[in-house]
Amino acid sequence: MLIISSSFKTEKEIFSYPISLIPENATLKNFRALMDNFPRYIFNSFKITISITALQVLTATTAGYALAKLKWPGRGFIFLLYVSSIMIPFQVYIIPQFIIIRSLNLYDTHLALILVSSFTAFGTFLVRQFFMTIPDSYIEAAKINGAHHFYIYSKIVLPLSKPVIATLTILSFRYWWNDLFTALIYIISRERKTLPLGLADFVSEYDVYYGPQMAASLIAIIPVVVLFILAQKYIVQGVVGSGIKG
Repeated sequence: MLIISSSFKTEKEIFSYPISLIPENATLKNFRALMDNFPRYIFNSFKITISITALQVLTATTAGYALAKLKWPGRGFIFLLYVSSIMIPFQVYIIPQFIIIRSLNLYDTHLALILVSSFTAFGTFLVRQFFMTIPDSYIEAAKINGAHHFYIYSKIVLPLSKPVIATLTILSFRYWWNDLFTALIYIISRERKTLPLGLADFVSEYDVYYGPQMAASLIAIIPVVVLFILAQKYIVQGVVGSGIKG
């Protein structure tokens, strides 16, 4: 409520005491201050976040299917590597990752952000655990009828996995929609900035513009809230189901 209230206040009123949630002189000045660059920042954030989320769902579900339902040598060891990679801090591999991106001439591009973020070890672990709860009898029955693995994955396993897919989608979207650190490393051009980088524009060496910052924060919250409302009925099922077996 404080963010909503502050979005419609002047800078002076934001710091007035006692604090009031209802603006005395409501203004749209803070939102008008966003009109120059923030539509571009919002578009960039949607472009990058949706791309990363889609790729993470694709890589997590395909890897999760291979680790949960296919029998092949070294499956347990590979899964152990997946789980172990979750414990590696991002700061450990950011330098070699940056060197690779720069050598590919992808620095200061949206593609760089998308490529370095297209895989999620935690998402793969989450999906694999959920896939383990799907009875193998479904898979065997499909094989008897001549179904190949892609058909089983796309027509049987995925439709049964809506809860965990919805959970992974909202977790991935929320994280990358709000991500500042990765974008700060790979993006320097103003026209390629994302929304979190745009929020930093209101913090200068000598001043902080709280009114526009609150308005921008309010806009940034809306997509995540809408996505959560649409997917909330699946989220608990996805998290609980992922811990039942495995």
